[in-house]
Amino acid sequence: MSFLKNKKKLIIAVTVSVMIITATVLLLVYKNDILDAFYKDYKAPSPALSDYVRTEDDGMIIGDFYVSTKGNDANSGTKDAPFLTVEKAVEAVRRTEKAGKKGITVCIEGGEYRLSSLTFTQEDSGTADCPITYRSYNGEAIINGGKNLDPSIFTAVTDKSVLSRLQDTAEKSIVCTDLTRLGLNADDWGKIYPVGKYGTQENYDGDTSGPVPCNLYFNGTPLTTARYPNEGFLNTVEIIREGEGQESSTSNHSKREDWEKLRNPETTIFTVDSDTADRLNSYSSLDNVWLWTALIYEWADTTVPVKSFDYSSKTLEPAYVSKYGAVPGSTYYIFNALEELDHAGEWYLDRENGMLYIYPPEKIDSAAITLSLSADNLINVDGAEYLCFDGISVRGTRGNGIVINSNNVTVKNCLISELSGNGVTVNGYRNIITDCKFTHIGATAVDVKGGDRTTLTAGENIVENCLIHDFSEVSITEGQGVHLGGVGNICAHNEIFNAPQQAIFYGGNNNIIEYNNIHDVCLLSSDSSAIYTGRRWDEVGTIIRYNAVYNIGGDGFTPHGIYFDDGASGQTVYGNIILNCNGYGFLIGGGRNHSISNNIIVNCDKAFFYDERSRNAVLDKDFWFEHSREGLDMHRNLLASPWKSEVWQAEYPYMAEWSLNYNDTENPDFIANPSGSKINGNIIVHYKGDTGEFEESVQRYSDISGNGIYRFFETDKLFSDYESGNYEIKDIDELRKSFPDFRNIPFDKIGRK
Repeated sequence: MSFLKNKKKLIIAVTVSVMIITATVLLLVYKNDILDAFYKDYKAPSPALSDYVRTEDDGMIIGDFYVSTKGNDANSGTKDAPFLTVEKAVEAVRRTEKAGKKGITVCIEGGEYRLSSLTFTQEDSGTADCPITYRSYNGEAIINGGKNLDPSIFTAVTDKSVLSRLQDTAEKSIVCTDLTRLGLNADDWGKIYPVGKYGTQENYDGDTSGPVPCNLYFNGTPLTTARYPNEGFLNTVEIIREGEGQESSTSNHSKREDWEKLRNPETTIFTVDSDTADRLNSYSSLDNVWLWTALIYEWADTTVPVKSFDYSSKTLEPAYVSKYGAVPGSTYYIFNALEELDHAGEWYLDRENGMLYIYPPEKIDSAAITLSLSADNLINVDGAEYLCFDGISVRGTRGNGIVINSNNVTVKNCLISELSGNGVTVNGYRNIITDCKFTHIGATAVDVKGGDRTTLTAGENIVENCLIHDFSEVSITEGQGVHLGGVGNICAHNEIFNAPQQAIFYGGNNNIIEYNNIHDVCLLSSDSSAIYTGRRWDEVGTIIRYNAVYNIGGDGFTPHGIYFDDGASGQTVYGNIILNCNGYGFLIGGGRNHSISNNIIVNCDKAFFYDERSRNAVLDKDFWFEHSREGLDMHRNLLASPWKSEVWQAEYPYMAEWSLNYNDTENPDFIANPSGSKINGNIIVHYKGDTGEFEESVQRYSDISGNGIYRFFETDKLFSDYESGNYEIKDIDELRKSFPDFRNIPFDKIGRK
């Protein structure tokens, strides 16, 4: 019996040992797969940043002129006898002598002032000693380019011809109104024209281009033009005919040399799935039914009308060709079809008869409903200096909100919302956009340029302390939170979030991007990033520091934290924290002379990916990236820049070493080589303990060393309070034994002040 018991114990021990050995072997063999599965949906804690607390100016407001919705332009403009319109106040300021005054203030009483466009020219300027301020008082002063629609004018749908086109589940929820009874006509609401810079409508004869169509806003949020599917995208099945686009997707993206002169090119034809075919076939008409398409690249979208549909073959033909060709499985959706008005939050406008239909997202009784009408920029500053717009709300246009082509203009405490173009556009010197809120912007929230690239004179324009969210809603792949260009401009202390595309897109030289809180952007894009620049060797000198970049990318999309695309060079990046990117923390596309140090990178697919695409393009004529080859755009742009001037080579000493000898490709200084970059002293937390990927010539020509690699089980020892989002290094003195130059990131200063 004792022998049997011992034998049984031995068998159990051997079995357990075999199981342990097997499990160990499996763990070693499949550990990456196991880690991949475990961390697939893992999110590192968002950084704990200081809360923004707004301090109100409670001082007594004293105006020189007053405007009120209860005023009269025949009045003198005093507080007791205010003007009715802002235009009349501008006229009064223009006639006022500025000498000896310390400033002129126009107080615009809370209320709504509807106008199509307001322009300030040089004769409307203040001076450095006598600036002119237009500010709200006693409530919110609203400049509105749209039409407010009283909820009481909407009624149930009774027209049988319309009811027959609606879904049974939706017809009782939809309300309508006749816009012509409000004095509006087709010129007010406009036609639908293509949206998206990758459209080809300019190559076709007829009325193919015009302003962005009107939008409808419900309690400040844009409604969705009736579409199918209600969310997400459809996919092309088969490409029957690629059409005569600028490029061909089937022949190594060869370009059509005569594209600009080509008229009425043959269009694209593709097949749709069976369910989509059935829906299209059910429409009473395809007139004015449109498509949103990205038929090859997700960043090359446009809208286009349907030309024809054949149910028997399930083939759909847009009216205009896809610029870059088309491939099976690419994305599109259908919109502006009355039959698709089947979901709360959608709307449809019968442009021929002026009937507006809404499927309200909530009770309509007390809703604020606005139809954007003006196709102009609401406020234009064209040469007027020393102006300030303080606390004004601007909304309701199909164009831009405020356009500044001038110097020394300030926009502060303003709400810019509910418009189809850009929020604020600036071109000049020493303009300031501060403490503003931008929301529901069709394209870019703030677009800033200024400075002189020849002399490297700074523009000194500043975008600071702004809350920017829900932008790029009309031009889905084109808009950004902030677009920064020119020389010596600053984007600082902003919070930017909730958008399909980039938070910050920049170019130019010597700009500064700092202390911004950026999160939940690039929700509908992969070949993108929270902070992006690309395809210039000469646009160097920008500093990116002390930004928090986290939760980048939506479901199924893999964008990056910071992206130096297509040979972008000469960028300096330090002191940033990058967390939870579906793509890479840094994607560096073949450029040179970067300095990237002292950053914390946690839970990105890879911390770094640095390729050699510019070099490969020169060595391999069949390589997909062609732009760095001799005579093509990157080479031409460099030759056209002042890179050899004394000013530039004093500012950027490494440029003196650059070689444009395309016969000497092994020279580290050859322009297309990924040389002179330094990636050192970054702290990386990655589940595989992986720095990332650096292609062969990057390792040969640049310095990739001294970066700290940690695993997730080390985060509690590394950071002060990882679970609470405190990413301050717990023992900085101990860390500096390995990384002597590392400094803690000033988290308390990141975000709005």
